[in-house]
Amino acid sequence: MDFVAGRRDLHYISEDFDKSKVKAVVLDLDGTVVDSIDQIVKCTRHAFALLKLPEPDITDIKSIIGKKLEEGLTFLLPEDKKHMGAEVTSWYRQSFIDNDTYNEQVLFDGVSELLDYLATKNYAIAVASGRSTIGIKRAIETTVLGKYVHVFCAGDEVPSKPHPQMALTVARRLGIEPETMLGVGDTDMDIELFQNAKAMSAAVQTGVWSGDAIKSLNPDIIVPSLVDLKDIL
Repeated sequence: MDFVAGRRDLHYISEDFDKSKVKAVVLDLDGTVVDSIDQIVKCTRHAFALLKLPEPDITDIKSIIGKKLEEGLTFLLPEDKKHMGAEVTSWYRQSFIDNDTYNEQVLFDGVSELLDYLATKNYAIAVASGRSTIGIKRAIETTVLGKYVHVFCAGDEVPSKPHPQMALTVARRLGIEPETMLGVGDTDMDIELFQNAKAMSAAVQTGVWSGDAIKSLNPDIIVPSLVDLKDIL
């Protein structure tokens, strides 16, 4: 299945979704809150070029977004170069730090509006991202996220998505049951993460997966972008 191609304007709400059960909204970052997919693709290709490795396909790069960085980059390496996973990861991190065009934290339109709305409605707000702890802190400390985010769980703390531990950790840190969280993401790994933790799930179409592709995952909600959740919550 081509998970990138397809419509990105779908609206869907499951008949079983009950917004009165939602106590917290848990957000993925890349492709959901932060408009960073192109940055990740370019930084990945740059790191591979520095080591004179074959350039990974764009779709393959997008398919690993959300995983732990080294795990994802190792997946992209040819079979006879898998041993270079740690090295290419180091070059990726250095390139990300050195190049402002790769590490700029640009939020999608409407993110601030939604966060402010959620806060006024007394929803707890959290982040569940495959980024490292440093990477998540950078996003929180350099954007409006810092005003709203209560807790987060990073990819270097737990197994990669879609293992449920990341969502379960967020629930524990918030002091609530996973079933009372609405998790929001843009990929299969995000939606399956929250489903595996028995949380509610919402898919946005601003990142990797198109709406047509993400329908197959059966999230509770599908919206074009994060700000559209305002009309639902």
